[in-house]
Amino acid sequence: MNQLSVIRKYGQGLASTVKTEEELTFCLKQLESFLSLLESDEKVFFALTSPFVIKSEQLSLLEKVLDKLNFDTRVSKLIWLLGKNGRLAWLKILLAELPEIWARGQGIESLEVSSAIELTEEEKKKIEETLKKVEKKPVRLTFSIKPEILGGLLIRKGSIYYDVSLKGSLLKLKDIISQR
Repeated sequence: MNQLSVIRKYGQGLASTVKTEEELTFCLKQLESFLSLLESDEKVFFALTSPFVIKSEQLSLLEKVLDKLNFDTRVSKLIWLLGKNGRLAWLKILLAELPEIWARGQGIESLEVSSAIELTEEEKKKIEETLKKVEKKPVRLTFSIKPEILGGLLIRKGSIYYDVSLKGSLLKLKDIISQR
């Protein structure tokens, strides 16, 4: 099993206990603060993640840190499991994956919408409504600006891209012309 598969298993464990997006946001903030703590001090990071530190000492230190932080029980259990299994160094990747894991578990499709310029709230709403109809399920959109697409939209669903941009249309036209 590769690293990402393992990370997703941990994420699914936490995500299965989180019922609302507000709860997810709360848990993510606590995980982010723990990650900040880890990344802010090399000695703490080494003590909690290094295979050269005795596991019982790591777990003792981790227990003390978690007691002081007074996190949500679910978050503490996840951090504890990561530490116990020598995977605390993977926390940053888990944080990046967790929103998608949760959304998938809730039957929500996550899509990334890129445009050349900032979209208005009305435009974002229309895009969301259209994508809900196309996907036939709730969608969760993240918007970004990519001036290089010139105009239109680039929509990413997992590893699939839907290119309805001016740049994409011009590239298709170029391919058609060059084949003649």
